[in-house]
Amino acid sequence: MSLNGLNFYSYLSKIRILKTYSSKIMLVAFLGTHVPLITLLLFFVISTVQDMQTALKILGIALVATLAGTAATLLALHKLLAPVMLTSKSLNRYLSEKEIPNLPTVFHDEAGSLMADTVTTVRKLDELIHYMTNYDGLSGLPNRDLFLERLSNSLHELSMREEILSFPVLSLEATHLKQIRSNFGVHMGDLYLRSLVQKLETMLGPETVLARTGDGEFSFFPLPSSSQILETDSEVWAAKIQNSTSSPLHVVDQQISSEIRIGISVFPYDGKSSDQLLWKSETALNQTKLSGNSKIQTYSSEWKERMKEKYLLEKDLRLAISKNQLFIQYQPRIEVQTGKKISAEALLRWNHPEYGVISPTIFIPIAEESGIIGEMGEWVLSKSMEDLGNWKKRGLPPIRISVNLSAKQLEDKNITKKVLDILEKNNLSVEDLELEITESSLITNIQSALEILGELHSWGISLALDDFGTGYSSLSYLSKIPLKTLKVDQSFVRKILTDPNSLAISKTIVALGKSLGLRITAEGVETEVQMRKIKDLGCDEAQGYFLSKPILLEELEKFVQT
Repeated sequence: MSLNGLNFYSYLSKIRILKTYSSKIMLVAFLGTHVPLITLLLFFVISTVQDMQTALKILGIALVATLAGTAATLLALHKLLAPVMLTSKSLNRYLSEKEIPNLPTVFHDEAGSLMADTVTTVRKLDELIHYMTNYDGLSGLPNRDLFLERLSNSLHELSMREEILSFPVLSLEATHLKQIRSNFGVHMGDLYLRSLVQKLETMLGPETVLARTGDGEFSFFPLPSSSQILETDSEVWAAKIQNSTSSPLHVVDQQISSEIRIGISVFPYDGKSSDQLLWKSETALNQTKLSGNSKIQTYSSEWKERMKEKYLLEKDLRLAISKNQLFIQYQPRIEVQTGKKISAEALLRWNHPEYGVISPTIFIPIAEESGIIGEMGEWVLSKSMEDLGNWKKRGLPPIRISVNLSAKQLEDKNITKKVLDILEKNNLSVEDLELEITESSLITNIQSALEILGELHSWGISLALDDFGTGYSSLSYLSKIPLKTLKVDQSFVRKILTDPNSLAISKTIVALGKSLGLRITAEGVETEVQMRKIKDLGCDEAQGYFLSKPILLEELEKFVQT
């Protein structure tokens, strides 16, 4: 290897005591300035001074002065070498600890340029290393390692919440990529993948983490902070994506398509770690290839059902009431125009002794399937009215409580008597209660449900219809139910500013409700802008996290009084 002018530096480096660059500079400076001077001084003294004592005195004074000057000179040189030494230490720290150099950039000489250029170069190098380490060069998407890291972060975020929420991890593969490359060339195959990435990014949006985890394979999951893609929705979501991405994509001057297959795993049933969830979604993807016809597959459904039973055993749910594991949270509802706190919706929660607070999206379906939803619904009605009775006894500001009525309760011929008995027991009037029903609860036996709702209405109990427009909308139902309130579902409100369809549906529901003389309540209001929008649309009431999350009775008291 050529030393290119470093011969002298190389020679000094072989001297063991000269370990640092500054020690080499000091030695050269000392020898270069003081050997000639001392030699000249000795010659002068010996040749001109006859008295030895005088000669020694002169030499001593000269040496002291020389050493003092030497010390000052070497100290100054050491300080001048600080930029070089600091730059060297910063580079070593970056190599060992990945700490970006924090060097001054205000100096404009060679040393200043060295420090400034080092900072700029290392930052660019670090960004390049980070990109090469964490991102896929072809698609620009996060690679497998970064995907797992972000999934782990999301799982950690979920673990900090009180509720156990479920959400899916999906793996998608363009299975005809090999044939595309064979027919159109490798370059066209790469361009097809880029077009597929653009399509996926447009469909999934910024609230979904998308990564390239294989050659023609991509994985993604919805961020927990966004509106949840629930387990029950994941296959519907996957079907929309599969259908859209299977259609031909325009690549240069060709229309290219591939068969798209998708595998799904679900947290927490299919695993609690990022590695488990990704591996199982990819396993489910492989299962679609083995099954032949199915292009969407959820991981090992039989195994998943066994895991659900581990989390939510039916016998535990049956004992939840007697063991005082159920409790109620109240979500306030306000009058949009005045800001007056007028009511609160009673929401059932389950505090499992082993798994903590479990989301109702998990345990309510089990309660419905097992038939105990009716008993649980009566408990919510009884407990919430007991709370409201005590509330009124204490002279707190008046408020109405809204309670959900399940499909099972709408089959109970004695439900009206039960409701009236509970109101009487707690010294409450029918104006203190509102019962909420969903369209889906009417489907099983519409005629019987309408008779019961008519009976409740005849006693003066207010009825509200929830989830209108989300799947079973029918004007014939709406005209027959003796309603007082129509609720705009949160799925529309959340997208009211970004999705023209959601806005149009919301406007239609408001207009329809107004034409029938109903009060309109907007659910799921999460921002001030959404609040202003639903006010502009003419909604009468609002509830959602912008106003308050579901809270305990003690917190509701503070909320109403402030």
